[in-house]
Amino acid sequence: MKRSLSEREITDTYKMICTYYNEYLKHHGVKLPRLKGTKGFTKDALVLIYLAQGYPKTKEATKGELTEFIRSFYPRTNEEFKGRNPN
Repeated sequence: MKRSLSEREITDTYKMICTYYNEYLKHHGVKLPRLKGTKGFTKDALVLIYLAQGYPKTKEATKGELTEFIRSFYPRTNEEFKGRNPN
């Protein structure tokens, strides 16, 4: 899977996620993470964006891949992310 994304790719992917969120999830009370916080992109949004790459033909991502991607924005981050195995 792609290890780095441009700011435009991140923003475009988030917009796509927002479209689906507004259509299918918002009315169920699901919360969407904010794209940006005080320190730039939020970790929760970055995880979601990374996992959404190639939608609708997404690929599985390992915890290591997620960690590497998040560490490109937050070098001291730990490996605890909310990406989950569906099994």
